[in-house]
Amino acid sequence: MAKIFHYGGQAVIEGVMIRGQKHMVTVVRRPDGEMVVDKQPLSSLYTGWMRSVPLLRGIIVLIESLVFGVKTLMYSANVVLEEEDEKIGGWSVWVMLAFSLVFAVAVFFLAPLFLTRLFHIGSSLLFNLVEGLIRLAIFFIYLRLITLMPDIKRVFAYHGAEHKAVNGFEAGVPLEPEAVKKFSKAHIRCGGSFLFAVMIIAIVVFSLVGKPVFWLMVLSR
Repeated sequence: MAKIFHYGGQAVIEGVMIRGQKHMVTVVRRPDGEMVVDKQPLSSLYTGWMRSVPLLRGIIVLIESLVFGVKTLMYSANVVLEEEDEKIGGWSVWVMLAFSLVFAVAVFFLAPLFLTRLFHIGSSLLFNLVEGLIRLAIFFIYLRLITLMPDIKRVFAYHGAEHKAVNGFEAGVPLEPEAVKKFSKAHIRCGGSFLFAVMIIAIVVFSLVGKPVFWLMVLSR
């Protein structure tokens, strides 16, 4: 019996990327309504034996998600901007990526820790619980605020469409709008669900570690 392959992907600007067994396909809607399809073969790094080794596979998937995420987002942005003769790429991509990583670490990892210190909580269990709740609150507030931006809200709509398509495919229905639109916009393998799970697990793990000296807490985050 053939092993079941679980398809996944992500929303991009005016489109969707789907990651298959051997290829990655991105479809983007141009300003004139034309659909542009980009099909790329996957490196053996992302399809070879390392992807099935526990612990190691997690590192490979995180690298894959980061590389594919940036690559397909830049591709979709260039397709959408094509009529304006603009291109995004080169060093600007890496500068944006570096800024995004610094922003994410500062807001979601360090800010909750520094805010919790203001309460002068002695109990390590209570300290980590409060920090975790603050981190979750920041996460949900951030998601709510960015959905107020029309462009991001549209990307989220494509994100929901991607989930519907994958849910429909896994249910065995034809991949046609009328067939898949009845399925849920949520999916258990969504990156957002993964982030939420990590934040919950972090509360438990940091509580077990206790409350070491401050610089160790910063490093652990």
